[in-house]
Amino acid sequence: MPTTESTVDDTATTALPDSPLPGSRPRRQLLLALIVLLTAAAGFCGFRWWQAEQAEDLRAGALERAREYAIALGTYDYRQFDDALAAVTDVSTPEFADKYRAVAGDLRGLVENGQGVSVATVSHAAVETLEADRATVLVFLDQDVQNVAVPDGRVDATRFLITLHRVDDRWLLQGADAK
Repeated sequence: MPTTESTVDDTATTALPDSPLPGSRPRRQLLLALIVLLTAAAGFCGFRWWQAEQAEDLRAGALERAREYAIALGTYDYRQFDDALAAVTDVSTPEFADKYRAVAGDLRGLVENGQGVSVATVSHAAVETLEADRATVLVFLDQDVQNVAVPDGRVDATRFLITLHRVDDRWLLQGADAK
């Protein structure tokens, strides 16, 4: 008698259900929503951080330029008056440079005849207002002044409200009001 052989696979095969387990779809949607929310929050926080960094760089630049420009305004030597004049006008808006040249022209004779020398230092400075293209900075300037009337020198304290205008990523001196 002929025998037939049949092989039986002893490994159990389990069919996966065609539909997801109950409740798994809402969990996936919740997880996806959470990922989207966290990504948006991270993007927003990163953008705000970038904005704060930009504002701080703008503030620091305005403060540094105002300090430099105040020193240029308060430093002069009768032997090199034109150099002191150029140190201010080279960093000024055209309008302020014209005004400063007029004032300096009136003072030239007084400084040269009195053999005036002044070395300025900034003791304190703070940004009062800041916009993208305009800043005002309060500067406390001390000038060590010597001339024929005060040969041993004296310190004059001047407070300036420096106005800056930003042109092509550069702060220019737009005004200097002594307070």
